Amino acid sequence: MSSRPSMWPSWPRSLTARLIISLVAALALAQIALILILNSQQDGIAERIIHSQTLPTTATLTRILITSPPDEQDRIITAFRSRLSCAAIISEPPASREMSAAEKNLAGRLFRLLNGLKTGSPQVAIEQSPPRCADRQQVDDDPRDEARIVGFVTSIPLSDGRWLEIRNGVDIPPFWSPVALLSFSLSSLAAIAAVTMVVRSQTQSLRMLANASERLGRGETLSPLKISGPSEVAATTQAFNTMHQRLSQFIRDRLRLLASISHDLRTPLTTLRLKAEFIDNDEVREDIVATIDELTTICEATLAFTRAEVNKEETVPVDLADLIRQVTEEFRLTNSEVHLGALPSQPYPCRPVALKRALRNLVENAIRYGGAASVALQKADGEVIISVEDEGPGIPEDEIEDAFEAFVRLEPSRNMETGGLGLGLSIARSIVKAHGGSLSLVNRQGRGMRAELRLPSK
Repeated sequence: MSSRPSMWPSWPRSLTARLIISLVAALALAQIALILILNSQQDGIAERIIHSQTLPTTATLTRILITSPPDEQDRIITAFRSRLSCAAIISEPPASREMSAAEKNLAGRLFRLLNGLKTGSPQVAIEQSPPRCADRQQVDDDPRDEARIVGFVTSIPLSDGRWLEIRNGVDIPPFWSPVALLSFSLSSLAAIAAVTMVVRSQTQSLRMLANASERLGRGETLSPLKISGPSEVAATTQAFNTMHQRLSQFIRDRLRLLASISHDLRTPLTTLRLKAEFIDNDEVREDIVATIDELTTICEATLAFTRAEVNKEETVPVDLADLIRQVTEEFRLTNSEVHLGALPSQPYPCRPVALKRALRNLVENAIRYGGAASVALQKADGEVIISVEDEGPGIPEDEIEDAFEAFVRLEPSRNMETGGLGLGLSIARSIVKAHGGSLSLVNRQGRGMRAELRLPSK
């Protein structure tokens, strides 16, 4: 059963069009609010005119002028003239315009006051400026009075075809009166709230995309994002999903290839070791066997690393202080010297097995090259910092970055017992980067090295 088409036009797919429509709607809302404020102000002016003597004075002046001889009319008009009032008999009718509801109300009241006179229906107009009746310098010494005085113009058709035009000044409260200020504030807040709600709703997909990008940078497993929002954002989200799929497939393929190579090398290495045992020269045999054992260890380490990467664990919240205690306890069981510094409780979402491996590699390096390790945890500058210190000889400044390269061993011997494989720091940094953090080595003053594992605070 097909759904009935909506009577409303569909929301445009383009983000640009949506924002333009939102801004235009907000401007229209502000204009409507301003019109309502002005109409409300005009109603207030009309009320002040009704409760003043303006209408009776206008009716009285009209009655006097109509009943006076023509040669007396100019004298009466001159006598009526004041700072905010003036009158004139003109031959041309006023410009045609539609009176507002407030003006029609005033015109009706004035017409009733003119009952019995031979005049037509009066026309009135409320002007936003004072009446032009006197020298502008005489209006008031305070220029702010200009904003507190409006003009009330009355045009009354006479029986001879001429028009009597009477202008009066009306005192009004300043525009920024409490009522007007409240009305303007409410209309502005309504427009701002409307624009904010629309913009936030239209950029929600962008925020989701930014969050997914951040999680992808930390190496977390992501599900494809839902395609929603404006056309530009939907296209970007689709491109992100495609990129994520291709990138994940590329990494998996390379890891499987590396694992396959390492796995396939184990059989020929085992064969070589067996054949090496038949070499009569003890020195040559031991050297070859040591080399084969080193290659075998490298293959096993590579296999373990690729298995861990392919079968990536889920992110779960853990207490980093407990995780550090678990790692250091492993070394204490082997009689290694490990000291614990400050370990405040620090809940943190991470992949605990991978992070423990990175920390284990750092502690192992500290023990291997410094004899002992000191581990501490702190939070500073929006980061969680795990530091591992030793009392070893340190590393020359120009070789620190080389220490993070895979299979690079700064220890001069080729003994794996003292120099390792050269994978520990490389793996540790990869794991930390996958968590969105950083790993650095710093030579301590005097003697020793400090490894700083920094994770972004969440």
